[in-house]
Amino acid sequence: MEETTDVKDRITELPENVIYHIIRQVGRCNLKEAARTCVLSKTWNRLWTLRPDLMFDQCSHSSFRSLEKFVKFVDDSLEPYVKEKLSIDSFILRQLRHPELASHLDRWTNMAIKHNVRELEIDMGALYYNVPDTIYAGKTLTKLWLWMCNFEKDNSTSTTNKLQRLISTCPFIRDLKLDRCRGIQNLHVFGLVNLENLELSECEGLEKLQIQAPNLRKFVYVGVPLYKQQKKREVELLPCKIDILDGYKTLEILSLEASTMTDQQFEHQCSKFSALKELELRRCYTMKNIVIASEKLKIFSLSHWMNLEQVKMLTPNLMEFNFVGCKMPFSTMNPYSLEEADLDFQPPTLSKSYFGDVDTFWYNNLQDFVKKFNYSKGLILVIHCEKNKSILIYEDAREVLVPPVRELQLLITPMKTPTHLELLVDDLMSWDPNIISIVPCTDSKILQALRQNVTGNVEKENGEPNKVRIFKGAAAVEGTSNLYTWLKSTSLIEKITTFMFK
Repeated sequence: MEETTDVKDRITELPENVIYHIIRQVGRCNLKEAARTCVLSKTWNRLWTLRPDLMFDQCSHSSFRSLEKFVKFVDDSLEPYVKEKLSIDSFILRQLRHPELASHLDRWTNMAIKHNVRELEIDMGALYYNVPDTIYAGKTLTKLWLWMCNFEKDNSTSTTNKLQRLISTCPFIRDLKLDRCRGIQNLHVFGLVNLENLELSECEGLEKLQIQAPNLRKFVYVGVPLYKQQKKREVELLPCKIDILDGYKTLEILSLEASTMTDQQFEHQCSKFSALKELELRRCYTMKNIVIASEKLKIFSLSHWMNLEQVKMLTPNLMEFNFVGCKMPFSTMNPYSLEEADLDFQPPTLSKSYFGDVDTFWYNNLQDFVKKFNYSKGLILVIHCEKNKSILIYEDAREVLVPPVRELQLLITPMKTPTHLELLVDDLMSWDPNIISIVPCTDSKILQALRQNVTGNVEKENGEPNKVRIFKGAAAVEGTSNLYTWLKSTSLIEKITTFMFK
C-alpha cells in the first residue's frame, strides 16, 4: 500500500509541462484514457480541463459511437474555454461518422474561431461537409487541414469559391492541406507570405492551380484518377494545370501523384527550384521522358507507371533513390554517390512472371547498375524474391550477380550501427522467408546478427519448434527455391552461407 501511495505522490508532483506532455500523448491514442488522468490530482484535472490542444476522434472509443455521448463530450470539453474566455491553440475533429454532426460541427467551429484557434483540422470521414461562413473570421489560423469538405461558390461573387475567399481573409496560414474536397475549380494561392506547406489531394473538379508563395517549402499534389474497365484496365487522369510562380529558392520538397504535367512542363518547373532536396513522382502517366537536373537533390522516388520510357538524371549529390515499377528506364544515372536505394520491380498486372524469363537488355542494364554502387562505404545489397520467399544478401559485393527474374526487390542499405543491423534483420524475418542465402565478408556482422535472431526466436506462434538448417556451400535440399537452385549453378555457391527455415 505504501509503495502504491509513493508512486501516486511522485506522479502528482511531476512538473506541469511533463504532465501536459503525458496528457497530450495519451490523448492522441485514446481520448477516454487521457480524460481519466484528471482524477490523479487537482493539477492533473486543471491541466486536462484547460489543455490548449483539443482533439476529438469519434472512432477512438466505443462509447463515442453514440452521437449523444460524443456531442456531450465535446461540449463539456469546450465549456471551460467559454466560461474563462481562454484561447484554443488547436482544435481537431477526426473520423466523424454521423451526418447529424454537421450542425454541431458548425457550432464547434464557430466557438473555436471565436477563441482564436491557430490550428484547425476537420475530417468528416466519408461524409461531405459544407464549410460554414464563420471560418472566414479565422484570422489567427496558422494551420488548416480539411478532409471531405465542400466549398460552394460564395454568394458575394459568382466566380469566387469559399476557399479562395478564405485564403484572402486568413493571411497567417503556414500549413494548408485539403484532401478530397469539392467545389474548387480554379484556385489561386497568393497573399500567404507565411505559407510553408501546401498539400492538395484528390480534389475533384480542380482544373487550374496557381501558387504564389514566396516562402513555400513543401508542395504535395495528388490528382484524381479515373479507372475504366474495358478489355484491359486503363487509367485516365482528370486534367489540372499547375503553375508554381514563386518559392523557387525555398521549395525543398515536391511530390506529384497523378499529375497531368507534360515532360516539358515538368522540366520547366523543376529547373527553377534551386533548393529542391526531395522529389517524389507517382503515376504521372502524361510524362514519358523525364529530365531532372538538380545540384541539391538528396532523395528521389519514382513509382507506379508503365509507359515511362526514359529518365535522364543529373543529380551529383543524390543520396537516396526509391523505385517501384516494371522496368528501370535510366540512361544517365550514376549510383556511386548513393547511400540508400530501394528498387521494387513489379511486372504488369496481367502478365505472368517466371524465374529465368527476363528481357536480356533490361537484365544486363540492371546488373551493371547494381555493380556501380560504392560498396566500400559499408553498403550491403539485399535481393528479395517474394514469389519464391527467398532472400539473397551480398555483404561482400565484390562479385554481384542478380537473379534472372522480373519480380524482385533490391535494397541497398548502409550498416552504420549495430542497431541499424538489428532492425534490418528484423525486417528480413518479417518477410517470412523460406530461405536466406548470404555472401558474407570476413568477420561477418550480418551472419552473427541473423544467428542471434534465429536462436532468440526458437518457437513459432503456434508453439512448435522453429526448425532452421544452416549450411555453407552447395547442399542437396528437397523442395528448395528457384533462387537457391540458380545459385548452385554460379561461382558464388562456395562462398554462400544459407539459412533454411521449416
